[in-house]
Amino acid sequence: MSVPIISVTGTKGKTTTTGVITDVLRKLGHNTLKVDTAGHYVNGRQKSTLDDSKKTWRLVPTVCPGRYLWEFHRNPELKENGVAVLECALGSSAAAGLGYRNHTVGVFLNVFEDHLGSSSRLKTKDDIATAKEFIFKKLDRDNSYAVFNADDPLVCKKLDKAPKKAVLIPCGLDFSHYDLDGHLKDGGIAITAKQGKVWLLGKSGKTELLDLNNIPWTFGGAFGPSVFNLMHAAAAVIAFYSGTIPPGLKPAFESVRLDPYGGRLTLLKASNGATILADYAHEKVSLKQVAELARGLTDGGQVIGVVRLAKDRTNRLIQETGETIADSYDRFIVFDKIDGYWKKPTITTGRFPETVGKVSKSFAAALKSKNPNVERILREDKAIERAARIAKPEDVIVVIVNDDIRRSIGFIKESFKAEFI
Repeated sequence: MSVPIISVTGTKGKTTTTGVITDVLRKLGHNTLKVDTAGHYVNGRQKSTLDDSKKTWRLVPTVCPGRYLWEFHRNPELKENGVAVLECALGSSAAAGLGYRNHTVGVFLNVFEDHLGSSSRLKTKDDIATAKEFIFKKLDRDNSYAVFNADDPLVCKKLDKAPKKAVLIPCGLDFSHYDLDGHLKDGGIAITAKQGKVWLLGKSGKTELLDLNNIPWTFGGAFGPSVFNLMHAAAAVIAFYSGTIPPGLKPAFESVRLDPYGGRLTLLKASNGATILADYAHEKVSLKQVAELARGLTDGGQVIGVVRLAKDRTNRLIQETGETIADSYDRFIVFDKIDGYWKKPTITTGRFPETVGKVSKSFAAALKSKNPNVERILREDKAIERAARIAKPEDVIVVIVNDDIRRSIGFIKESFKAEFI
């Protein structure tokens, strides 16, 4: 395959980072293939969905994402200035693999606890890092770039898996787990964010890349996860251009807006004045960070969480998640992805059989052990209706969307009589 491949992995932020990289490269004149959790896209047009992938291969799109590279053969004209940007889930390290041999740019965002216990091979965070080390091992041996989170010790620990000739581009705020000074003295470059801007660091000093005040989904640089996603996306684009800043990079990045139906930091305003923040946060760190963001958006009101967890969580992880986020929200309404109405059980055996209400029962109990203001309503639509009934104009309601994000946004719009901000 002559088309360069940019692959992105990590525990959280993959879909956002993949999308931003793709949007910027399209604005810079490239034909793009994007694969993310929702399906695959050619030049921004969706060609297949998550359900298509499950029905055809019994895999989500981000496991073996190389399946979709056939688009370049089916449409040879796409090879002209073509690039593939692939989100790679943890499952790409298993039997299904990546679906290709090597990538040109590998982006390793972070390692969190989200998947602990989901299989016998994932008992510690080190196990997760080891499962994701393919992002470095699959770099092209002669011409490749490793973009990585230099503030994450487990990511940095895996750098020895990259080919010796791979060019390293660290991204970070404090670079606490990487020798930044030595890297810069040796002629390397790095990406950081300070004083409301994203900077390229080099041996001779720093160059302003982006102004965070012009990128709404970073909330002026106040929302750390968005800033980290943006830094890694900028590094990936610069890596794609062989370590140089392409003309038009700044306006291309600053014009990117997140898809309101993408389930990432979507803001809506209810008819009564309340603010709704819809997001796909799915583990304790991101759930807490989204609550902190919501707190900053309130006008003296409450932060209400309409929350859920996936079924592939151990009881211990559910308990830890509940205890960690309990004091970050004033009030909770817990729903269940396996509710018996929108989603009926289809998997009755294995490590995580689907049982109506099982996860929400454990999650609600964990939250209630630290916060008495917890309700449990199995159905997502009914949970959102309840939130709309109790919300006051000064409140911010965090809604953790379900897998069918459009349906979730539809519930929000209907119940709150809300519109996008």
